[in-house]
Amino acid sequence: MESPSQPARARTPQSERIEATQRKIIESAQRLLREEGFKSATLQKIARGANVSLGALQHHFESRDALMERLVDEAMAPLSDHGGVWPDPALPLRERAEAFVLQAWKQIFGAPSYLTAWSLFFGCKATPSIFTRIDAKRASEDKKFFSLFRAAFPELDEHHPHPKGFTTSVFSTLRGLGVFELFDVSSSEKREELQALVETIVRACSPNVANLPAVRSKGRQPRKVAALD
Repeated sequence: MESPSQPARARTPQSERIEATQRKIIESAQRLLREEGFKSATLQKIARGANVSLGALQHHFESRDALMERLVDEAMAPLSDHGGVWPDPALPLRERAEAFVLQAWKQIFGAPSYLTAWSLFFGCKATPSIFTRIDAKRASEDKKFFSLFRAAFPELDEHHPHPKGFTTSVFSTLRGLGVFELFDVSSSEKREELQALVETIVRACSPNVANLPAVRSKGRQPRKVAALD
């Protein structure tokens, strides 16, 4: 019974070395993408940053495109991990909104890897074979995220006149805040922006939202997007 397991144990150190080397290469590439941009992430610089030879790098990734495809998978991976973002549906509305915004920001949109991903996305725009994969993955994950958001906040379908559009706008806001991390944004400003998003979600899910467009003051035009007041 023991003999079948012996080859697996014998291969483990080599597998670990391979994974460790690939991880160093990937982290070097991510660091260059984040700090210097797509064009600067050459194989030579990546190898130097990983402290491996160019030949060793090409042994693991035969071309720059092959490495970029792996980086795309790494960059998109957080979008596929939906588990930790969604709040307990039993929580009150405000607590759900706060939990969602906090976890979505910490785990995905505010993580350093998110800026790295955008540098990669922009850089791969000129490589259709890679960018097509990115776009297909984005479209697939967006559908899942939007569906899960509306499941986490069922009040939205009940009370908001445009639940689909509102859901899209929530993620557009988070993406915009994530990309803006490129600049020097103070922690207090960031907190206010995220808290404003929480308030927006709470108001959008509240019963009075559906009635807001009908409330008109004399001499004033109704607001077009009541949920973003």
